[in-house]
Amino acid sequence: MITLLNAAPDTGNQGVSALCLSALAGLAARQAGPLAVADHGRGVRQTDMGFATVSRLGLTHHRRYWRSDSLATVRALARIGGGHSASARLIAGSRAILDVSGGDSFTDLYGPRRFRAMVLTKRLALDNGLPLILLPQTLGPFNHPVHRAEAIGILAAARAVWVRDAASFAFLQEALGNRFDPDRHRLGIDMAVALPQRQPQDLPAEIKPWLSPTRDFPVAGLNVSGLLMQNAAAAQANFGLAARHDDQITAVARELLTQDPTLRLLLVPHVHRNLSDRESDLAASLKLKAVLDPDFPGRVEVLTGNMDAMELKWVLARLSWFAGARMHATIGAFSSGTPTLGLGYSDKTAGVFAQCGLADHVADLRLLGPDALAEMVRFSYAAREMTRFTLRERLPDLKDRAEAQMDAIVAQIDG
Repeated sequence: MITLLNAAPDTGNQGVSALCLSALAGLAARQAGPLAVADHGRGVRQTDMGFATVSRLGLTHHRRYWRSDSLATVRALARIGGGHSASARLIAGSRAILDVSGGDSFTDLYGPRRFRAMVLTKRLALDNGLPLILLPQTLGPFNHPVHRAEAIGILAAARAVWVRDAASFAFLQEALGNRFDPDRHRLGIDMAVALPQRQPQDLPAEIKPWLSPTRDFPVAGLNVSGLLMQNAAAAQANFGLAARHDDQITAVARELLTQDPTLRLLLVPHVHRNLSDRESDLAASLKLKAVLDPDFPGRVEVLTGNMDAMELKWVLARLSWFAGARMHATIGAFSSGTPTLGLGYSDKTAGVFAQCGLADHVADLRLLGPDALAEMVRFSYAAREMTRFTLRERLPDLKDRAEAQMDAIVAQIDG
């Protein structure tokens, strides 16, 4: 069994799901397996993911230690073969543990509880003598000296560590010093570049004509981040944005709709949560549509439905242009050949785009107010056909790199 951790397919965050599906599909294509992935359910269950049947094991960081899905309980029981916990038995019997840390969560930036969860899952492998491979991800920052030392110890002990941006690679080299091994410690690209597409089964009827190859009007896509918009004042303070994000994203939408009177605007949620959840992209999208509808009737729609990351990528591939703050929404777009502008609120987006040769296609929300951002969007949209041509030239090499990366990861599993 090859077990994937910190890429749960049931979080509602399609960025995390994109990493999960990309990793599992890549492994399945190379006949590596059987495969398992940790989620927030209970026990061990079988799921047909289309490309493979995958075991899903419950593994959650909580204090209900009597439950067999408790991370602390699984960690303890795995040392004695698993005991009464099906999750612990599966972990103990794994050939290797692959850990993607949700893409960017191996850091103490999000507080001590999440950092502890990231450490415990990695210790789950190391304490049981299982090979640990950290899949391409962002590392750090580790602001507390104790956290930094603990993280470095894990990085040194892992069989392999892959990162997806130059800053993380520089940290890895500096932190490990003479323990750095270029064969084990690698700079790669985000795995979602290779995410397969799948046509949605429940595409809303009003959206279908907008995605038709025979349509006679352009369709721009826009991801509206609930994280940044739902509590815009707090997000501005927490992330150091140049302005409230509701003002920024409204300026982007109005610029697109005004610049091209034939354009339709499709708002694409990438985090599917309850409408009352402050991170719900759907709630944020519906709010923006309500603001725009009086001035642009019939030209703005929201992509509803609980589509997974592969289905969303199918939609993104059919747009004329796309922008968004959810990084994996933008990766899904540009890796499908759609001209894309990333709206970055941290260094993460710029680093990942740069590693894919697209450093010039990021707008930094920490530096650009509504007017400056709208101007950058104007130029990006106007240059979309040139960008499409650039992507057509670069994508074959990018896909080859993603395939070679997964080949190397599979080789390291039994290495």
